[in-house]
Amino acid sequence: MKWFNKDAILSAIDADEALEAIAQAFRDHSAGKVQSIAVGHLRFDRPPGDVHVKGAHIDGRKLFAIKMASSFYENPAQGLPSSNGLMLVFDAQTGAPLGVLSDDGALTDLRTAVAGAIAARLIAPADPQTLGVIGAGTQAALQARWIARTTGVRRVLIWARSADRAEELAQDLRAEDLTAEVADDLASLCRDADLIVTTTPAKSPLIGAETARPGLRIVAVGADASGKRELSPELMDAAQLVLVDSRTQCAAYGDSAGVLPPTRMTEIGEALAAGARTVLPPEAMAIADLTGIGAQDAAIAELAWRSLNAS
Repeated sequence: MKWFNKDAILSAIDADEALEAIAQAFRDHSAGKVQSIAVGHLRFDRPPGDVHVKGAHIDGRKLFAIKMASSFYENPAQGLPSSNGLMLVFDAQTGAPLGVLSDDGALTDLRTAVAGAIAARLIAPADPQTLGVIGAGTQAALQARWIARTTGVRRVLIWARSADRAEELAQDLRAEDLTAEVADDLASLCRDADLIVTTTPAKSPLIGAETARPGLRIVAVGADASGKRELSPELMDAAQLVLVDSRTQCAAYGDSAGVLPPTRMTEIGEALAAGARTVLPPEAMAIADLTGIGAQDAAIAELAWRSLNAS
């Protein structure tokens, strides 16, 4: 059985191939071509953390994958990464374990960021100038980079509960030729950004109905388990378009849960199958609610496995 470490895994993945792999995973999920195991979740309060177990097989693929990914939010204060975990890859013909992708959670972070970028591209206004990032952790940094890549935004506003961490992220992004600033407060970020991404493990809404305005566009990736919510129910209900990765999951948890019936949700895979970009009137309010689906893990694991074994 083969074993690959994080550095080898990340160096083997091509960015454009990752975008297409995750986009196809969305399409396959919405087309009913994916078997997923029930999502496993452990929540820790002292210190705060989450552990997710997901797995899936996409019809016709030679591999299937099961992953464990954890996020412990106080780790950075101890000089440790917040993310950890691994993925197991199996032969879909025999069930034999083929190998371990010891990625320290990096593949989960990557596929989440790519999914956010795909959703952002679908709902972004024409020629967006400013991206608002709520949060300053690993996912905030990745979302900023990937959304800039897919939408062309060059200015990033950041707000986080820790102003110091927000400034650290701004400095990192400035070193990558993005114009990055720390917002004075959350209200000004929501007012000034053309597109917003939320990346926190908040248990109560950070953005409420008072933020609603014509043309507001939000990609919400933080509420990936029961008990988390970044956007208020009133704000969700005010949106003209709500994209989701999975109706089933978003009806159970996420920002849509308990607020919107499945009939008000459009799966990202459906939107992608209908065309490259969702056409929205400039004044329309749109939200993408992402909870993370097993198809994404299977797709990114297969991409990594194939690339690692190509040489």
